[in-house]
Amino acid sequence: MKKIIPMKRLSTYIAAIVLAGSLSSCLKDNSQPDFTQNKPVIELPVGSSAGNGAGNSIAASFTISETPSDYFVYVNYAAPEANTSEVPVTLTVDAAALTKFNSVNGKNYTMIPSNGYSLVSNKITIPAGQRKVKFPIKINTLNLDPTKTYALPITITDGGGYTISGNFGTLISVFNLKNKWDGVYSVSGTMMDKANSTLTGLYPRTLQFITQGPYTVAVFDPGSGVNTYGHGINSNGTTSYYGSFSPLFTIDMATNTITAGVNYYGQPSSNGRALKMDATGENKFTMSADGKVPVSLNVKYIMVQDGTDRTFFDEIWKYTSAR
Repeated sequence: MKKIIPMKRLSTYIAAIVLAGSLSSCLKDNSQPDFTQNKPVIELPVGSSAGNGAGNSIAASFTISETPSDYFVYVNYAAPEANTSEVPVTLTVDAAALTKFNSVNGKNYTMIPSNGYSLVSNKITIPAGQRKVKFPIKINTLNLDPTKTYALPITITDGGGYTISGNFGTLISVFNLKNKWDGVYSVSGTMMDKANSTLTGLYPRTLQFITQGPYTVAVFDPGSGVNTYGHGINSNGTTSYYGSFSPLFTIDMATNTITAGVNYYGQPSSNGRALKMDATGENKFTMSADGKVPVSLNVKYIMVQDGTDRTFFDEIWKYTSAR
């Protein structure tokens, strides 16, 4: 006599058989993605990707110098195995790539002029057995305007027979320039206003020197109550500043001596304010042993109001950090 399995139990029984078969099938399937079949790609692997197809970017900062600065971008052979023979790669400075990058990302970076950089060659070879090489570039900082943000767009145009990366085939290097006196300083000293004795010095104060040219810096006060090109002062216990007045110093590269001082806002400004150096001051930067980083500045200067010497500053600036 045949045993009859009720319909509900029969369904459960069939499901169990199917599940067991499925698990058995999974256990027997040991295949994994075969990355060895990936084709080699030539790329510029470093940079921040915006993910919008306009190329990747990387930021760099240079100290203005009479000697061209060294810079490089990496060129990479991306593949599971190292290359077995040399890979010649050709790159180009691609102005059209920067135009696209600016448009897509809402930027306004300036294309670096031809005298702002130099290349030994636009070709480089990735040696056999090596994945990554440096493509060297010289940045001629003296030929650049530090008030602008420049960009150098590099695109791979020939991958030596290999595929050029679609996502990392172009790199936009964005440059900011600073001279060696640029930075953040802790400022102490004295201030005397001959026209208004209620205005006194606000010390100590954190101020910045911001590059205006290869040999010039202007005073910027980032603190509360100012946050502009200017210099905080004490007005009856309240932070204030002289409107349309900020020192702009010209410095001798060799001696680090301030050779001239004017008002950032004009000499004189629209409200009659000018600046002149006080010749009794040292007015000179002390530099690190290698001459590259400021240590301190002793400086005296005068704010002139409508042709009359009004406010006298005698200050010590101590370098604390890069800006």
